[in-house]
Order: sequence, then structure tokens, then C-alpha cells
Amino acid sequence: MQSLLLSIFIACFAPKEDTKLTIEISNIQKPKGTVRIGVFKANSTFGSTYTKPDYGQMVAVRDTKSQWTVMNLPPGQYALALYHDLNDNVKLDRNFVGYPKEPYGFSNNYRPIFRGPSFRECAFEVREDGKTAIKIKLID
Repeated sequence: MQSLLLSIFIACFAPKEDTKLTIEISNIQKPKGTVRIGVFKANSTFGSTYTKPDYGQMVAVRDTKSQWTVMNLPPGQYALALYHDLNDNVKLDRNFVGYPKEPYGFSNNYRPIFRGPSFRECAFEVREDGKTAIKIKLID
């Protein structure tokens, strides 16, 4: 009986295994550089200018076809931001008023007008079944 209770306790409180998030990136205009992806947990400061993501990934761009990548994440709620680093200088280049000069995108294909997105506007769920897929169309 004790071993049964211990097994149930362990199953309930054991950390959940990572699952796969598949990301499709489209509207790539130039076959060079690197797409830099940042994934943020629900309790992070997503949307702040210099916030470090909880998870990151890079995708080398060799042509203008859609690119796919897979990330391993624990199940939960996240928001994603990415940009196409055309000159591989590891930063999102901006013009004199702060608007991005390189293509970028957000989960839920949020399109900013006067401000950056909130976590809620970009939030998506990574499911335990490992079948979560999102599509992001780059904004030029």
C-alpha cells in the first residue's frame, strides 16, 4: 500500500517532460542571416525592450522558402518573439525613431501599430501531447 501511495505521489508531483513546439516562419524576403527566436514564460517580462527570453533558438536562413524549427519546452503558456537578423550582428536593428529595420514577428501573428504586444496578446499553450504548432509571418 505504501508503495502504491508513493507511486501516485511521485506521478502527481514529478516534473512534466518537455514536449515539442513546431514553429513555421514565413514571408522570408532575403536568403541570408539568422532568425533568432525568443520564447517567454507566462511570468516573464515579455514585451520589455531588453528582456532575455526563457528559451531561445536560432535558424540559419539559406533561401526564401518557409523555415521550420522544433523546440523542446515544458507544457505551459508562452509568448514568442523573433526577428530575422539579416546582418548577423545579434541585435534587432532599428531606425532613428526605434522602429525595427529588420523583419520580425510575434506568436499569434500580432501586428503592432503604436506599441509592442502584451504577453496576453501573444500567448499560446504548449500542450502535453507534443503536438503544438504555430505559424509566424514575418513583418517587413
